[in-house]
Formats: sequence, C-alpha cells, structure tokens
Amino acid sequence: ASGARVLTGTRARELQRTPGGRWRVLAATGDGPLLLEADAVILAVPAYEAAELLRPHAPLADADLGAIQHASTAVVTLAFPRAEALVRARGSGPGHIPGEVFPEGNGFLVPAVDGHALKAVTFLSNKWRWQREEAPDVFLLRTSIGRVAEEHRLAVPDRHLVRSSVIELHQALGSIGEPVAARVTRWERGLPQYGVGHIERVARVREAVGKIPGLALCGAAYDGVGVAACVATGTAAARQITEG
Repeated sequence: ASGARVLTGTRARELQRTPGGRWRVLAATGDGPLLLEADAVILAVPAYEAAELLRPHAPLADADLGAIQHASTAVVTLAFPRAEALVRARGSGPGHIPGEVFPEGNGFLVPAVDGHALKAVTFLSNKWRWQREEAPDVFLLRTSIGRVAEEHRLAVPDRHLVRSSVIELHQALGSIGEPVAARVTRWERGLPQYGVGHIERVARVREAVGKIPGLALCGAAYDGVGVAACVATGTAAARQITEG
C-alpha cells in the first residue's frame, strides 16, 4: 500500500551527489551493478559502512563513525523438551528453591569477568507468549556468545557453539536435559560497542550529517542496540528527512 520497494541481496557501494542536488546510490547485486536515484537517503547500516559511504561528503563524520568498534556474535537457539527440562531443573540450579516454577524471568546476563563463553541467555518461552503457544511442548532458550577481543570463541564449528551453550546452561540452571533442536546464527561485526566518549562522538556525527540536505542516519550504533532504540532512531531519521 505504501508503494515501497525492498531490494534484498543488494549492497550500497558508493553515495554520490548529483548536480541537481539529488542522491545517486551505486549498488551491487548478484546480477551486476545497480544505480538508484533519490531525493533523500537514510543510512540504516553499520557505522563502519556508513563511514565509507560518507567519506566524500562528511569526512569528520567518517572519522568518528570509523572509531566505533563492533563485536562479532553468535546466537544459539535451543529447544528443550518442556516437561523434562522443568522436572529436571526444579531444585537443581544454584540457589533454586525446590518446587519453585522454573525458570523464572526473561533470562540473565553473564559478566565478562566470569570467563564464560555465554554473555547472555534469554528464556524465549517466558518472554514471548506466542512462542509458548506455538511450541507448548518445548522450552525455548537463546544464548549469546561473543565479545570484543573474544573472536576466538567464534572460530569453531556451529556444533561446538551448541555444545558449549548446553554445558554452561547446565552449570547455571542445573541439569535441564539435552536439546531436541538447535540453530546457530552468526552476526559478523554486528554489535556496536559504546566506549567512553560515545555520546560526544555521536553528537559530532549528527552535527556533520545534519548540515547535508536529504541525508540522515539510523541504526544500532547511536542510541542503543535494542529494537526499541533502533526503531526510535529510524523514526527520528524519517522525521528529519520529511520535516527538514
């Protein structure tokens, strides 16, 4: 209904300004090069990709964007037989109260100082009702592996990531049995890192880009990596373009 066109398998390689003040995007597809023209462009790409595209137009923004580190991560989604996991886990986890409903909450975080491969675990069946309703016989968990300077943890086959996830889940939650299904999703340089000075860096980037008509930025590299934060940056970028 909106008339929008979504092009998959297409990578923006270069951003050019036309003599008439429009934008020209040079892209690459599996079928060859593609040229697109538009009145405005919103760069919803990783910071390092935005840096390359902006280099000819906003060199100050290019430098700050290129300074934002990105960590590679892997997400391991596991399905445990629900009844077996709940029975096995009752009273077996550290500090767990026998007979208590398990597991509680939406998950937990693991600090880097603990030295574990896992950095976060999400109890999908608890967090999202629709998953619990569509898969009532299994308990779905999602583990996250990968931090800055820990790329070596990802340099293994998928089956090793699954095994290390299960072992560390047993250590944290107690014996919850073995998964009946597993899927590994890898995100290379997919998680921006907010180091000291990030707020000031983003402010400089926005100031530089804001001086260029018909251009805006959004994504996970600016105000937060969560879905809500990313949606907010997208809404703000659209408003910037439409309202000037």
